[in-house]
Amino acid sequence: MTTSERRTNKRVPAKFKVNYIHKGDYLISFSKDISVDGMFIHTEDPSPIGDTPKLTFSIGDFQEVSVTAKVVWVNRKQSATDDSGMAVQFLDASPLLKENILHFVHRIAILEKNVNTT
Repeated sequence: MTTSERRTNKRVPAKFKVNYIHKGDYLISFSKDISVDGMFIHTEDPSPIGDTPKLTFSIGDFQEVSVTAKVVWVNRKQSATDDSGMAVQFLDASPLLKENILHFVHRIAILEKNVNTT
């Protein structure tokens, strides 16, 4: 079963700044995509699977929101075309944050559909 087959919610491309702490260091990275359940974060030094970093990011109407996430998948760069990073699942996202992310995901999905049909 592939990762995309296990997902229950649509994930859309989205690049925005994500701050988190790893190995005692405060890191600034960027997302690759997001769903209501989690996101993929670009990083050359991903946290190990099972780690629970605290993420801080802004999306839609939410500025500097903090959420705890669990690292569920890690990809280490094997070639120039690979995306090095980690997939995280949100653990304590509020219903209001989930609603905001869902609105963002639907808006991007509609834009993608319109671009692909023109």
